[in-house]
Amino acid sequence: MAVLVPPPMTINDLIATEAAATEQTPDAEIKPGSSITRGHSRAKTLQVRLNDDELAALTLLAQTRGIPVSTLARDLLLAHLSASDTSTKSLIARIRAELETLASSVA
Repeated sequence: MAVLVPPPMTINDLIATEAAATEQTPDAEIKPGSSITRGHSRAKTLQVRLNDDELAALTLLAQTRGIPVSTLARDLLLAHLSASDTSTKSLIARIRAELETLASSVA
């Protein structure tokens, strides 16, 4: 009897698998010995309620850009907040974000 061995996972497969598992159990307990490092100072969570159609539209847009839904929601929120800032630094940040969005949609 032949044993079928699945092909080895790529790093992208592993990341996608872990991301899906995390999204399915967002309240899972963090295992002892784990450390949380995100490389930024964002430590606050905002809960936003959407209806099914709004979430579906946001999810579809995130999928087309190849980013998590929460990342897209944060990017859209921050872009809206920074739109009123007319400083050079803010303008460069908005242009950079728009270029990243454009690059992810054509990739």
